[in-house]
Amino acid sequence: MKQIKTLERPASWLRGDRILWLLMALLLLERLLVMGQLGPFFSLESDDRSYINSGIYFANTGKVTMHDTWPSAQIMPGMPVLIGVVSLLFGEGRLLMLVLKLLWIAMGTGTAWFLYRSVRIFCPRWCAVLAVLPLFRPDFALTDNLILTETPFTLCFAAMLYFTLQMGRTQSRRHFIGCAAAYLLALQFKANIGIYPVFAAAYLLLIRYPWKKLLRQGLILGAALVCVLAPWTIRNYVQFDAFIPLTYGAGNPQLLGTYQGYGYPSDEEMRYWETVIPELERQYARYYEENGAIQERYERFVWLAEDELMAQARLRTWWETSPGSLLLSYGVLKPWRQINSFYYPQEVFGIPATAIQMLQRLDLFLCAAAVVAMVAARQHRAKGLFLLLTYGGNVALYAMTFVYGRYNQSLMPSRFLLIAFGAAAVKLWYDCHETG
Repeated sequence: MKQIKTLERPASWLRGDRILWLLMALLLLERLLVMGQLGPFFSLESDDRSYINSGIYFANTGKVTMHDTWPSAQIMPGMPVLIGVVSLLFGEGRLLMLVLKLLWIAMGTGTAWFLYRSVRIFCPRWCAVLAVLPLFRPDFALTDNLILTETPFTLCFAAMLYFTLQMGRTQSRRHFIGCAAAYLLALQFKANIGIYPVFAAAYLLLIRYPWKKLLRQGLILGAALVCVLAPWTIRNYVQFDAFIPLTYGAGNPQLLGTYQGYGYPSDEEMRYWETVIPELERQYARYYEENGAIQERYERFVWLAEDELMAQARLRTWWETSPGSLLLSYGVLKPWRQINSFYYPQEVFGIPATAIQMLQRLDLFLCAAAVVAMVAARQHRAKGLFLLLTYGGNVALYAMTFVYGRYNQSLMPSRFLLIAFGAAAVKLWYDCHETG
């Protein structure tokens, strides 16, 4: 098969085709229309409200909290700090909410730039357009109108993918710096992305990136990671007398995840008061008052630790009573549920959730077709494998805890890029056969 060179496009932070700016303008308009329909002060009165409250409290006290006013490490500090900075500039009332909505809309729109450019540096313009089109889905427009971690994280994630692909193409220092910066920022919003350098390194080695250079850059990234996480880890040790480099919030989703799948044990057969509670009181005795009550400032920390112990007990019982259903649930059913899930808690434009479900299934079908196309055409296979591993690895991580549509949405850029590269592979295969 005749080798076709990739497109050599000048790399510039501000450079982009006019079609890209048109797409971004339309995405911006769509999100503003959603804000007009729901109102600039629309809230789910759930995690989005808690994030805003934590940001306002951070602006006033400098303390990272979540759900109450006690210091917390249930979340990474990204949301309280970002919202806190905005609160310092625009106050705590309706203006703050409006500015946050506009900021989230801008970040959601900015994601398109990285998706488009990730494809355009290798493929024709129409393929890059394909990577952006799914962002017009109503569920993405809605999410960009909710003050949740998904929008800033998705922007950082798309940037990481772009800079990683650019590193493989140019081996330039500035693209490494961009990738490292995007990774460190993404980590401030979602701790699960910590594993990303493994997938990036695998891709770069696969395309024959100089391993000595990669090792040197890995050490630099590791040092930067230590510098970024050290103040947070020290703060957590001072506050909770425990080593918490990221968060202590995994216990609850771990527990909820043991109720997904089939064949899991019932609560009645677990006898938590005989197993979990004594172990909790033994491990966390220093957080209890003399009267047996948990010290108020540590209540949420200990409650989440209790959830973790309950999850571990449930998994042990599940393995002892029905190992087959456990393996099937965590190895197949929960990952499958994750990749099919979406987040659409509020209908917009009169479009029902059933329509979003159809779009999600179409996206999955196109991803499968893209993989087949890249293998058959022998084009973009390394990039396809990188995107599959990145997406699949994160899906596997989430499947170990609680499968939820919100978690899947922020990973979708991998799938959008996969479809675009798959379409390019089909076109390249067709052109090669047409020209003999």
